[in-house]
Amino acid sequence: MIIKVAMPVEKDKLSPHFGHAEKFMFFDIEDGKVLATEITPTPEHMEGSFPEWIKSNNANVVIVSGIGPKAVEILQDAGLTVITNVVPDNPRKIVEDFINNKLDTSYEDVCDHEHHEHHHSH
Repeated sequence: MIIKVAMPVEKDKLSPHFGHAEKFMFFDIEDGKVLATEITPTPEHMEGSFPEWIKSNNANVVIVSGIGPKAVEILQDAGLTVITNVVPDNPRKIVEDFINNKLDTSYEDVCDHEHHEHHHSH
């Protein structure tokens, strides 16, 4: 069975922000080998457009760094596997790591949209 992995790419690395990527790379993987790689510019970004578009490209796995919970939900509802917090790196290397179950998912989205208040007691 072919696994098709979608990955948002910016400046030839995994994009830290799912919704802001200028292009996506799609990798067809079978038996632990990358059969084909495709680079596709992203459609105009509208609420919910990326998941639909990714699904229309027949991807079944999405590898991302930072992504909103809503987008994850939409992707999962569409039947896709979503792997989040992957450390931005060369997409090819990330795919190799994915194949070998060695993905580094320690990425912390530092500029998340919820601001945490820090209270200091004196």
